[in-house]
Amino acid sequence: MKKNDLIDQLVSEIETGKVRTLGIYGHGASGKSTFAQELYQALDSTTVNLLETDPYITSGRNMVVPKDAPNQKLTACLPVAHELASLQRDILALQAGMDLLTIEEPWKASEVLYGAKPILIVEGMSVGFLPKELFDKTICFYTDEETELKRRLARDTTVRNSDASFILASHQMRREQYLRYYKETESMVDILVDQSEDKFDVKRTQFILYRRKFLVLKRKNRKTVSSQKNEKTATNPLQSQRLCVILLWCCKLQP
Repeated sequence: MKKNDLIDQLVSEIETGKVRTLGIYGHGASGKSTFAQELYQALDSTTVNLLETDPYITSGRNMVVPKDAPNQKLTACLPVAHELASLQRDILALQAGMDLLTIEEPWKASEVLYGAKPILIVEGMSVGFLPKELFDKTICFYTDEETELKRRLARDTTVRNSDASFILASHQMRREQYLRYYKETESMVDILVDQSEDKFDVKRTQFILYRRKFLVLKRKNRKTVSSQKNEKTATNPLQSQRLCVILLWCCKLQP
């Protein structure tokens, strides 16, 4: 499936009411923001809000270090780096029809999102850590290491005024934390898109979701069987009372 085919499919699902809230996420420079903008442009702007989650990445995350890598700076690949409670509150407010003033960023001014618009697209890394029940559908993007670095250099040096030497120095650390902490969020998505080498390879993950559901059911069955065994082996309260009576009676018989 090509990018335009996926956009057409999503537009159809949104316009027919099958999808009201769409979550788009992925690691940095994976192509999620570009795709979200293209999808937004394909929709009627009077009916859709686009909420970007970068402002919900906390600025004070340098005060915390990853437990498994204490020598590394904390990146947005860990949930503790995100104001998830505030973001969830704002999503629920928009879904309830309330207006929202977005948070200003150095590269983007704040704006008002109107709750009267029935469609909501939420885009950014934070989406990967939110409850999936908030969304009707989720899409996750990822790339290989080389593509991510190339895109970071092109974007962050021009749009975000970052220093190229800093990007190069921190890239390996970001990639390691992505593989260790963030990649697992890809298994919980409805549509997975690989953009390595600037390709667009759509991977549907229904099989993964089915397998996860199967494992959950399997664990539940184990717990049920275990609880049944415990019930059988557990001492009945009436039996305990009888045992106590017998013991007391035996004690009275002792000289």
